Amino acid sequence: MFNKVLIRYGEIGIKSRGTRRRFEEILKNNIKLALKRYEIEGNIRTLHRRLLLEVDDSNLERVVSILEKIPGIVSFSPVVECNLDLEEIERTALEVFLRRVRELGRDTVTFRVKTQRVKKNFPLTSVEVNRYIGERILKYFQGAGPGNITLKVDLKNPEITLGIEIIDRAYVFTEVFRGVGGLPVNSQGKVLVLLSDGIDSPVAAFLMMKRGCGTVLLHLKISEEGLEKVEKIYQVLRDYDPTSKLLVFDYRGILKAIRELLEEIGEERYTCIVCKRIMLKIAQEYAKRFGCEGITTGDNIGQVASQTLRNIYVISEGISYPVFRPLIGLDKVEIVDIAKRIGTYNISTSKELRCFAVPRYPVTRGDVEKARELERYVLERIGDILSNKPLK
Repeated sequence: MFNKVLIRYGEIGIKSRGTRRRFEEILKNNIKLALKRYEIEGNIRTLHRRLLLEVDDSNLERVVSILEKIPGIVSFSPVVECNLDLEEIERTALEVFLRRVRELGRDTVTFRVKTQRVKKNFPLTSVEVNRYIGERILKYFQGAGPGNITLKVDLKNPEITLGIEIIDRAYVFTEVFRGVGGLPVNSQGKVLVLLSDGIDSPVAAFLMMKRGCGTVLLHLKISEEGLEKVEKIYQVLRDYDPTSKLLVFDYRGILKAIRELLEEIGEERYTCIVCKRIMLKIAQEYAKRFGCEGITTGDNIGQVASQTLRNIYVISEGISYPVFRPLIGLDKVEIVDIAKRIGTYNISTSKELRCFAVPRYPVTRGDVEKARELERYVLERIGDILSNKPLK
């Protein structure tokens, strides 16, 4: 019955006509790529500030779960379409409504009709359509309809909202699914994300995707267990950005050398700062290589010693690319809530992996000149670390 899905967007609609059309095409392409990943075929076309996706109704449940994760989509509804004829709208509305009533399986059902005229050339107003269709449904249930079901109108909190959108045709539905919102991935360029196996960086990646950024995900590997978790996280994040890539750089030997060299000169408390400065330099090289316009990290002010405001400044100094930190003002509870919602939390917390190089007493207010000097000291002794190639 429901072989078409009406897709609504938000911010895209307030753009200029040319920008809106470009964003619509990007969103359509992202939807096609997401469906293709799960071997689902579908046709998609643009309506007036809407998209209409046609798929095999046997795939509808899977399509719903896919569309819920595509940035740029605010909401969507499986619909039945009909001509802009009041009698045909009535028949279609009654058919869709009866199906939903049977699904609920209750003796008493509350409902309302909610019409939106996207195009205003239909002869009746939205309120008039609501009243007309609502009256016809009530009359049907009081007459030849299912005699064991009592129907009541509830305009505030109904069990069924029968939706009707009038565009080029009429689209009738009873369910509205929430999307990610934001802007379509790749409408704002591309960023490189430093992706770890923890809770924070996958959330940072998601938030950049939601703001329309394509992503290259770079994992600096320090353990096989960590890499295994990251590969699982990547599969989740690909649902939000089907164009994303995962790169893996073997960082374990470098980190081990950083810790040992700084311990030798009694400066192990600077291990995290020097480590992260070098991480950003590696990220910068890959950002250049893959045409990215910024670097994203999961940093959050005050969460750990290396993320004090002072240390964030010291770590970022000397990097020519902008470093985006979308979690910077969130607390841990907010970050965890997002991680649970997007599906990465259980993977991130499945096995706690601690960094082997974290010093017992890390510096919390680093000095820029000292950090530069120690970084230079380390790099002179471990050679050109940027010559290391990604594993995949």
